[in-house]
Amino acid sequence: MNGAFVHLAVNHIPVVGLPFCFLLLSAAVLKTSRDLLQAGFVAIVLVALITIVVFKSGGPAAHVIHGMIGVSRETIHAHAEAADDAFGATEVLGGGALLCLWLLSRPKGVPTPLTALMLAGTLGVSIWLGYVAHLGGLIRHPEIEAGVQAPPAENHL
Repeated sequence: MNGAFVHLAVNHIPVVGLPFCFLLLSAAVLKTSRDLLQAGFVAIVLVALITIVVFKSGGPAAHVIHGMIGVSRETIHAHAEAADDAFGATEVLGGGALLCLWLLSRPKGVPTPLTALMLAGTLGVSIWLGYVAHLGGLIRHPEIEAGVQAPPAENHL
């Protein structure tokens, strides 16, 4: 098991998990459910923790694939740069979720503007992580690039 294996094994969790957190928070707001709100904030904290593993395994993964045929330094660099910023945003979101969990334990609960901010942040970072994942896919999946044509079908007679 190497860095690339670990990175590939966990990198989809934040990309799929954070939109799930957005849905949980949205349902909590629509149903005015304290339990769903708590579940959403706990899920954000878990995604933020898993994102640390994703981020830390990125460098070792890059070392494994660097120099492989069809892998360019530019695509790795673009993915890494976008991942740096998205990682920071995800961790800030996780910190915000911890604050919200603490506020939930108090009688007044989480202020509505903070809940709205967390909802917007979760949606925004979800989109951002999707972009980072797209850039990661370009490293070894050229078929997802715009303008790539499938090879012509062979004519068998």
